[in-house]
Amino acid sequence: MSEQSGFKRNVGLFMAVMIGIGAMMGPGIFALPSVVAGTAGPLGILAYLLMGLLTLFTALSYSELGAAIPLAGGGYSFTNRTLPRPVAFLTGWFFWIGNTLACSLYAVIFAYTLQNYFFPDISVILIVLATTLVFTLTNLRGQAEALFVITIMNIVELVVLIGVGVLGAFYVEPANLEPLAPMGYGPLIPTMGLIYISYVGFDLITVAAEEIIEPAKNIPRAILITLLTGIAIYVLLLWVMMGVVNYTDLAETSTPFIFVSDFLFGPWGRWAGIIATIMASLSAFSVTLGAGARVLFALGRDGYFPSYFAKLHIKYKTPHIALIACAVLVTILGATGIVSLLASASSFGYLIAIGIVNYAVIALHQKMPNLRRPFKIILYPAVPIMGIISCWFFVPTLEPLSLMLGGGLTLMGGILYLFQPANRADLRGFPEVLKRLKIKLQAYWRPYMNVLIVGGGNLGSNIADRLLKQDEFRMVFRSSEYKITFIEQDSERCDRLGQRYNVPIFQGDGTKQELLEQVEPHKMDVAIAATNDDERNSIVALQAKRLGIKHVIAIARDPSYITLLEDSGIVCISAPYATAAMVENHLDRPNIADLFEIESGIASLIDMKIQENASVVGKLIKDIDIPGQCVVAAVIRDEKFEVPRGNTEIRAGDHVVFVGPDEAIQAAHKKFSSI
Repeated sequence: MSEQSGFKRNVGLFMAVMIGIGAMMGPGIFALPSVVAGTAGPLGILAYLLMGLLTLFTALSYSELGAAIPLAGGGYSFTNRTLPRPVAFLTGWFFWIGNTLACSLYAVIFAYTLQNYFFPDISVILIVLATTLVFTLTNLRGQAEALFVITIMNIVELVVLIGVGVLGAFYVEPANLEPLAPMGYGPLIPTMGLIYISYVGFDLITVAAEEIIEPAKNIPRAILITLLTGIAIYVLLLWVMMGVVNYTDLAETSTPFIFVSDFLFGPWGRWAGIIATIMASLSAFSVTLGAGARVLFALGRDGYFPSYFAKLHIKYKTPHIALIACAVLVTILGATGIVSLLASASSFGYLIAIGIVNYAVIALHQKMPNLRRPFKIILYPAVPIMGIISCWFFVPTLEPLSLMLGGGLTLMGGILYLFQPANRADLRGFPEVLKRLKIKLQAYWRPYMNVLIVGGGNLGSNIADRLLKQDEFRMVFRSSEYKITFIEQDSERCDRLGQRYNVPIFQGDGTKQELLEQVEPHKMDVAIAATNDDERNSIVALQAKRLGIKHVIAIARDPSYITLLEDSGIVCISAPYATAAMVENHLDRPNIADLFEIESGIASLIDMKIQENASVVGKLIKDIDIPGQCVVAAVIRDEKFEVPRGNTEIRAGDHVVFVGPDEAIQAAHKKFSSI
């Protein structure tokens, strides 16, 4: 039990800022400017500024969440307290992807620096392995011990960065910054997505929340100080780097900051740049390695992964098993040595996860309105909504290969998640969520069906009202959305139809072939003869069938017309009191004979016919998994009414009547119609 005691709170405001700065001042200035120069030119300066300003929305969200829920795990812990468990797991896993890939990137930057300026023959893989080993041991001893080293490196790094930025400003040549967008403005958005990793250092402050002194006060301060400092340094240095050398030359080097420092100040500048690059890459490596381990620790602690990931070292109180697991993957990924791939794939993880965290602010207000929030977002909910947009908008702009790598790691996490029995139980409620989502999506993606209604009186209007109604019950069962066209002979009715419906209306005699040809019958899916005269309806239906309209429905009150129409392949409906509902049922639910709504839709009743190959044929009602809120009210068999019991057997050809709420009826219909 003793090994599971909590973290030590020994990180103050200055150290918390160092965590953020240590993670932020990495690839954003020491590696990515070369990639940015090659893809966007001086436009990259604007990309860094805009991305930094957009990230302020997320920083404010993190400030409120971090002050209110100061738990290890950062963004993952926020979603774990406010959102469903599977969503919380995915958030943590995406953060772990972002941290691990970022850590691999920092190791590669450090390796290239050593290779280019010290040991040209040394293997990048060997450097990555050695770096990972050293900082795994450092992090094992705890954040405070690691931060002591990180703080020294950050101070050296910041002195060099600010010095080069301020002194280099005197050497900027305006001609190097013209034109601003040599490749056009198209690369702006993809470049912003690529460099997002440059601004996520403040997230790692909340990952170490359980080790920060006075988190309610220090976490928001540290986050905002880190981000504002980062924006100022990035924009200044990008302006200097693009201004003192041509962007085409900058694009040719893998160590852009050292290249510019050497250009400006000769050997002294080169060595200052080398030292700053080494300090930045190693401090960022150490911070993100520790952050990745703490996210994995939190996933194990909360039951998403095996509990041994949540063990703390008996002496140092650090997540040693999670740390070793992260170190292994960092070494494997760092061995690729591809800067742009690692940066883009890391941004993939961060963008998705941080977008979810922004939504967690909204969930926090809704789910925990009484939770004390020492830091409160202004302009709620506009700020978290803008944070969501500013993250997810950039995901599709990332490199295709990085999307594949991120997707593969996501799949791996999903498989590990499903190994835990409790996690599989969490997913049992998802079919209902997916069902609701499907209903909503179908309302937008459902194909259109062109319907011609001949007759604009009460009958035709009722049918149109029924088909155009957009309530949720019809979304469940409806196979299509309907585009209505009317034919009506009376001019006053045409005027009323025009005022009531925004649809094409043809005035004239619907029995005439020349008028039917004007509505382009080859484009019509269904024709409905709905005048108040059986004879006219019969002529209209026969004409429509002859003109090639596939589905024709005729309203007929006189039984003598039914045989004539049905022999011609025309559906005949002869129940005036239920005509509109029966027309809709025939179009969308041909196996359901009728439908009635009870108390304005609170409950509904349907009668469906059981097909010969239905899976429920031969089963007893008590053995069929019928939704609890749905009742089998009747079974009509061989024109006889039977009161259903648990031992009633369902047979092919039965008419089964259900009563219940819309969603329960939809589920029962699916169960009884499945093969």
